[in-house]
Amino acid sequence: MSSSHTPTQVLFAPPSPTPTSAPEEEEFYSSWSLFLVCVLLILSLWTSYYLQIKRIRAVHETLVAIFAGMFVGFVVRLAPGTMIREMLTFKHTLFFNLLLPPIILNSGYELKQENFFRNFGSILIFAFLGTFISAVGVGVLVYIWSFLGLESLELGLIECLAFGSTLSATDPVTILAIFNQYKVDPKLYTIIFGESLLNDAVSIVMYETLAQFHGTDIHILSIFHGIGIFLLSFSVSMALGVAFGLAMSLLLKHSYLPQYPSIETCLVALFAYTSYFFSNGLGMSGIVSLLFCGVTLKHYAYHTMSRRTQRATKSIFSTLAKLSENFIFIYLGLSLFTSAPTSEKVTSYFKPLFVIITAVAVVFTRYAAVFPLSEAINFFHRHARGQRQEELPHSYQMMLFWAGLRGAVGVALAAGFKGENAQTLRTTVLVVVVLSVLVFGGTTARMLEVLGIRTGVEDDEASSDDED
Repeated sequence: MSSSHTPTQVLFAPPSPTPTSAPEEEEFYSSWSLFLVCVLLILSLWTSYYLQIKRIRAVHETLVAIFAGMFVGFVVRLAPGTMIREMLTFKHTLFFNLLLPPIILNSGYELKQENFFRNFGSILIFAFLGTFISAVGVGVLVYIWSFLGLESLELGLIECLAFGSTLSATDPVTILAIFNQYKVDPKLYTIIFGESLLNDAVSIVMYETLAQFHGTDIHILSIFHGIGIFLLSFSVSMALGVAFGLAMSLLLKHSYLPQYPSIETCLVALFAYTSYFFSNGLGMSGIVSLLFCGVTLKHYAYHTMSRRTQRATKSIFSTLAKLSENFIFIYLGLSLFTSAPTSEKVTSYFKPLFVIITAVAVVFTRYAAVFPLSEAINFFHRHARGQRQEELPHSYQMMLFWAGLRGAVGVALAAGFKGENAQTLRTTVLVVVVLSVLVFGGTTARMLEVLGIRTGVEDDEASSDDED
């Protein structure tokens, strides 16, 4: 979510002002910072190419990106001077305004709509109920832990629930990339992909809803009020995205823009990004707007575009998304060392037991969300629709559980908790996210083999109008 309406207003503390430096010096250090990022991106993408031609599937490019980022972050941390370290520190405004939109837009634009809407019920259940169970579960377990007072952490219930909502955002980029290589069963791919798309939006809207109750007493009406705010924000954001997509479609249909492909391509991209920032500016969810704008553009506008614009938009959106994904994982690795304050002792903000409890809570709540909801979906399909075959067999359920690794959205949301425990919460979220990517992302290929999930499946039923 952009800085115009992220929870910065309530839960985020504004970054402390840094002393102004000479423009020449700032340009010098920013050049070195960007040089390091470009080198790491080249390394990550070249590794991806090498792993694919050698058919090495035990290691994925995202793991390489994180480890490379961690190494550079560690070196920068030890080096004298603070300028480069400050420039390489994770900034939630940069993430929400620059890195996240290309990924969401490309996801909506490349969405295989037939599969997505065929499994829409399952996706909604996991995205809404699953995220809610995960957020509340982690929040309550962390609250109980802080209540015990073993590590002198005093956290309020709203603060714990907000903390839980940051860690309810899944980000299975690694797993979906491996699924693409293996050509995993389209149904499983679509459910995990769809859940992760809507899940990010749900967790952010949930976080913002909780932010409005920060520092107030909770009662029964607060719960209904919160649910009302959540549903209003989600539905208005979706309507805004669809409206912008339809407006672009009508503009293409009733103008001669297809005769000017370069202008046409720019306008398509700008309409999508405008929906994101306009939605944020109104206090809604930019992610939801951008996602549904991308889906609407592909469904209605794509066929009225010139052939050149069709190719250009697909190519530009996918390229930007690829760069953003790799940059985010590098960013996470860097932040593990660059975001921690140098003026304080490590033990003052890094609580090992709290990290372990949080990691266990994340895994436990993911398990508690996936398996009961899967059984409920199977029960409905078996009894209401008379379906003999299970909608989600046990192997699919295990893979859904495995796909619950956390991502950069959680780190971005936690980037500015305020209060005496703020740095502890930020560090814990970052460590848990990196651990989940390393453990779950690094073992996905092996899990596919262990669970015996079908691979090498060609998806003929998905819409193929994007193939040249």
